[in-house]
Amino acid sequence: MNGLFFIINPAAGHGKAKKVWNKVKKELTRKKVSYRSFYTEYHGHAEILARQVATLQNYHLKTIIGVGGDGTINEIVNGLSTFSNIQIGFINAGSGNDFSRGFQLPTHPVKEIRDILLKLKKPLQKFYLGNFRLEGKKNGHYFIKSIQIGLYAEVKEALKSNVNNKLMARLHLEYMGFIISLVKVLSYYQPFTLFVKVDGELSTYQNVWFISILNIANYHGRMKIASNAKPTDGNLDVTIVSNISRWKLFKLIALNNSSKKMKAESIETFACKSITIHSESPLLVQADGEMIGESPVLVSIQKDRVALIK
Repeated sequence: MNGLFFIINPAAGHGKAKKVWNKVKKELTRKKVSYRSFYTEYHGHAEILARQVATLQNYHLKTIIGVGGDGTINEIVNGLSTFSNIQIGFINAGSGNDFSRGFQLPTHPVKEIRDILLKLKKPLQKFYLGNFRLEGKKNGHYFIKSIQIGLYAEVKEALKSNVNNKLMARLHLEYMGFIISLVKVLSYYQPFTLFVKVDGELSTYQNVWFISILNIANYHGRMKIASNAKPTDGNLDVTIVSNISRWKLFKLIALNNSSKKMKAESIETFACKSITIHSESPLLVQADGEMIGESPVLVSIQKDRVALIK
């Protein structure tokens, strides 16, 4: 267990990551585990750090552990995309815990690091990753959790720009901030027409509010998306929400209030290996909670692309 490398995003969770890392350091000291740590300084830095550390270690590096949110682990995974035998650990310090929930990881930092240390010498466990490529771009990138297009991506971006985020986090009112952003975006957002190619077959959807493409189960507010999605089944799980009023959409996302009729008429779910998404006008696209650009976008699933300590 010597020579562990940690990449910490101190800005994650509105400062929560610093407290989490202090608890992890105490546990490492108590167990006399040697380690080196690196702090990110800007968006995308974790990807660069992971790649640099792996390269400088002359491909002998075995483990990198990220401390941050979903965006941090996404960057580390992309930084190590060409290093298939490096296992990645994750200690959640973000404002959400979709990644930890999806991979059934502990959520307390001391339990997380203890769990990682116990599993370090076990055989590598590899998982599928999603891959996306924006139209006009030569290179694609990986995602672990999800691609979001449409209203939900707009809500998450509005939430990030809320000047009261730190205060709400301190008061444990993060969900209230989400609801405020949801109401704000619903007040002006317009549904759109979506053109999709699913495993080579073309389809058109009218009056679409959002489309979610998932590798693991996820929550939109209180609404659970793709509850059967697993990073081991080799499928992308897609959910398209359309033909629904603003009020019913609010209740669906904020309260998980839905009926069999609503699900039949307004929510379509399916699994696929690849999906290409076009729209009449560009739509905001997010990968693992981070804005990556605008549609059109090609998304596919790729086998055994990441080794995670689980």
